[in-house]
Amino acid sequence: MRKLFIISILIVGCLLLGSTYFVGVQIEKTLKEQIAQLDSPDVDVQLLDYHKSFFHAHADFKVLVSLPERAPLEIIMASDITHYPYKARSVNTMQLSDQALQNKLNTFFQTEDWFSSTEEINVFGKVQGKLSLPKGLYETSQETLNTGPLTLTYDYDLKNQQSDMKLNWGGFNGVVESDHFAAKDISIVASFIKLEAANLVDYQYKADIGEFDFQRADKQLTFQQASLSGASTTADDRLTLNSQNTWKVKSLRNGPQTFTDTELSLALNKLNIAALNELKMNIDDPEVMHKALSYLVSLGVNVDLDKLHSKTPWGEVSANLKVDVQPNVALQTVTNNPLMLIDYSNGTLNLSLPQSLLGESAFTGLLQMALNNGILAQDADKLSLQATLDRGELIVNDRVIPM
Repeated sequence: MRKLFIISILIVGCLLLGSTYFVGVQIEKTLKEQIAQLDSPDVDVQLLDYHKSFFHAHADFKVLVSLPERAPLEIIMASDITHYPYKARSVNTMQLSDQALQNKLNTFFQTEDWFSSTEEINVFGKVQGKLSLPKGLYETSQETLNTGPLTLTYDYDLKNQQSDMKLNWGGFNGVVESDHFAAKDISIVASFIKLEAANLVDYQYKADIGEFDFQRADKQLTFQQASLSGASTTADDRLTLNSQNTWKVKSLRNGPQTFTDTELSLALNKLNIAALNELKMNIDDPEVMHKALSYLVSLGVNVDLDKLHSKTPWGEVSANLKVDVQPNVALQTVTNNPLMLIDYSNGTLNLSLPQSLLGESAFTGLLQMALNNGILAQDADKLSLQATLDRGELIVNDRVIPM
């Protein structure tokens, strides 16, 4: 019995040592693979050194981040890695090569150990990490900036290439000359899935800001309980994607005017991925961007403004819009005359405005002209518009409008 017990202990010990060695080998392999995948025009990650023993390893990295009109920002990172039978755990540190900038950050965070990062990876390829920054303070005779503590946690599945992240930030406040600004209770939750055999990522996100305030002598802008959420999903054929975004603001104050329960929900569906990427790549070139936008629309798109609503100082505003542009419109047709899209589109529009807007000088002329031409209809204390478009036939408030 005693001999069997000793043999069992030896077997377990060998298994633990073997799995620890396996973890060390796999971590080194995975680390180098991930660095290779991080290569991009804006960020260059280099593994400078990697020392591995049975239970421990140490890695040194150099990260170069491209900056506009400046030399790249050079960051030196070090990871102390501990091997366990089923996982590895790393404690990471960071220093900037620019010592003057490093000293400024040490002063701002009031500590040399302002960067804290830990990460764990198990034998199943599951990664868990946490990064945190302490509160910071910058102060001069004319400027101040206070930042709250920040924490970022993340999970990543190396096999399925799926990641989840959550950021919590206490916020910031400061003064620049006579301008005061502040934000607090900032959080972001997001999930990403990289699709196999395609350079595409599906994602969903939700961002919340508890409060934001900007004040100067002649202006004040404040909002509370702002929320942004959305998702992007790629179709099975990997040719088009659908996106959904919703913005909500509980209270928005612009000077003396207050808007409450503001919400906008917009979906863009059937967007051609290749055309969309072309548009994004040329967003700084107006001429090329116009052609790219025309190309995107010519391939068909569905716009669904499901909800636009706000309680304004003049009353409630609400609207919804649905437009479906048929695919295979000639590109030259769209480029030469975008109004020709009317012949290839169908949709509906419902709009409701408070009548009291007629008393506002900024809107009076436009709204009165719309009333005179039957585009808006007056009903009690509301101004309304109901329109349908069906392949060239436009009906506004039960009237056919010649096109």
